[in-house]
Amino acid sequence: MLGRSAAAARRLMVVAVLVGIAALVAPATAPASEPPSPRIAHRAGDERDRCGPLIVKPSGRTWECTFVDNFSGTTLDSERWMTQRTTQTGFRTERTCYTDSPDNLALSDGTLVLTARKGRMVNCHFGAALLRTRYTGGMIGVRDRYTQTYGRFEVRGKFPATQDAGVHGGFWMYPRDDTYGRWPSSGEIDVAEWWSSDPTLVIPSLHFDGRDPDVDSGWDCRVEDVSAFHTYTVVWRRKLIEFSIDGVPCFSRSWDPDSPLRQPQPFDHPFRMILNMGVSASTATRHTDFPAPYVVDYVKAWK
Repeated sequence: MLGRSAAAARRLMVVAVLVGIAALVAPATAPASEPPSPRIAHRAGDERDRCGPLIVKPSGRTWECTFVDNFSGTTLDSERWMTQRTTQTGFRTERTCYTDSPDNLALSDGTLVLTARKGRMVNCHFGAALLRTRYTGGMIGVRDRYTQTYGRFEVRGKFPATQDAGVHGGFWMYPRDDTYGRWPSSGEIDVAEWWSSDPTLVIPSLHFDGRDPDVDSGWDCRVEDVSAFHTYTVVWRRKLIEFSIDGVPCFSRSWDPDSPLRQPQPFDHPFRMILNMGVSASTATRHTDFPAPYVVDYVKAWK
């Protein structure tokens, strides 16, 4: 649905989803003082750290690994991640009830598998609130177990093969604290957001007060086959945020927040990493393919 002719409808869907999250085109020209990342990351010989081969910054220094999970165990590492359960938090996106059931969240063959499903009607209770829905999904986040301001963040994963509308998920970052107010005032960084309504678009976006959807999202970040593994990376600097797919830059932005904020606000405080796969019930049809798995090989971060 994400062609320009349907952009308005897409934006309404984004707002509807991200307002729920708060309750829990052309790239800009880079400033001369902050050169864009190289087209292919240079690596420092055979030297390695726990994230793998060392990656060299444009300055000549190497990135320092601060977080890595290769999902090589049989259960999710509870020291790194927390699971989202709608029955405990009340959080949902549209009519998706998030669970930690193996049907929605599992580790398999060295990968994390988050699966959106349609099944029998379930009663998804949270206190006195009740969501009756056929849709369930999987979501994990680091919460306060790992947060960082600025750096390099990366996921290697593959999205479902479905070509029909109704499935939504990705890798994104949300502030640890509402430093400048509730969403979107304190910012959000979408590294790789995917909607099955436009299956070749894996869109990065910045959300903040003053956002212009035409220039604060990477409408040219496309992948021919999202059901194959690809690497999605963001390099977050003080006044420039750059996104790449498989080492090839596709979008960069030097943002302009509404007053009284001034750049680098609101992207100048700690953020945390989140992965999810759910259902866009408003666009799902009888043709939408379920189950819809989002398979993640690894998540890494550097400073």
